Amino acid sequence: MPRVSDYAWADAAYDLAWSLAVVQGRTDDELRDAYGVTNDAPESLTFDAAFELRSEHEDAFALIQVKRHLDYALVIEPNGWVGNAPEVARKLSSPEGLFLSLYWSPSGHQFVQATDGQITGRFDPTFIGLPAGANDMLPGWVEPEDFPLERLKSASLEAVERVTGLAFDPAWLEEELPTYRVPV
Repeated sequence: MPRVSDYAWADAAYDLAWSLAVVQGRTDDELRDAYGVTNDAPESLTFDAAFELRSEHEDAFALIQVKRHLDYALVIEPNGWVGNAPEVARKLSSPEGLFLSLYWSPSGHQFVQATDGQITGRFDPTFIGLPAGANDMLPGWVEPEDFPLERLKSASLEAVERVTGLAFDPAWLEEELPTYRVPV
């Protein structure tokens, strides 16, 4: 059973802005296609190097980094949110499968979930049970007490693990990963 304390490092990462998407059973070509990558030649960058590059060229392109672990594909977006788009979620969960994306930055937080090509969740965990979250689509696994504000980031990573079965290792952010540009 995952524990929020396993992800306490995330709560201290005040300036971390990213998206993390988890999917199974998809090829790298399918990932690149769904995200709109137009070049097949990746750069090999750590998260911090990609974050800096993205921040310098925010209006020109987004970046995705692909990490394979067991039978999972993780798509990490430094300072990006392409994977939070419903069309990406639908495409990568279709015709069968689960896609779960988590986005956060100092100014926002959102989950997008798709199952078998259909959006099955889209919500900001800071607004669960509040009028501001009235239009959110909550998947059945969400409970209001799952996301305490003082541990929002760690609770979000714990939720990703609980739903997908993938335990995120922060060491992956230190690895040089294939990094692709996505036109904006």
